[in-house]
Amino acid sequence: MIRMEDASWGIRIEMPGPPSRQELSKLLDDLRKTLPSARPFFGVILDMSAVPGPINPELRDLLLHAERLLQTRGMVRLAACMSNGLAASQIRRLTSESGVGPGLRCIDSRTSGWQRAAEHWAVSGHEPEDFLSGPPSTTT
Repeated sequence: MIRMEDASWGIRIEMPGPPSRQELSKLLDDLRKTLPSARPFFGVILDMSAVPGPINPELRDLLLHAERLLQTRGMVRLAACMSNGLAASQIRRLTSESGVGPGLRCIDSRTSGWQRAAEHWAVSGHEPEDFLSGPPSTTT
């Protein structure tokens, strides 16, 4: 079951395994309830460290909808923590479509201190050192 924690600095979302359509739908409902109106400048940590592989393509639209919802409610940074390069590529593609791309950092959860790096990025914009599949794009 996907867990969501609302904090003063933003939101932490943890996926303890591959998400199902039902779990992602519930996450969207929970996000709508938690973020009923625009909230100024918050960060999100998306912990997918326990997801062993890429996200099922059938769930793509739900993830895209969740990213768009978060962005319209004020999300400025997203720290996606994962151990799989293909999943990181999927998240990059989705964030590009949703317009979140510049605020995304994919953090390698196989490195020590990844939780702290994710929090530093989501909360204060401090660039993490260990990116999954290379550093973020510098194109504007």
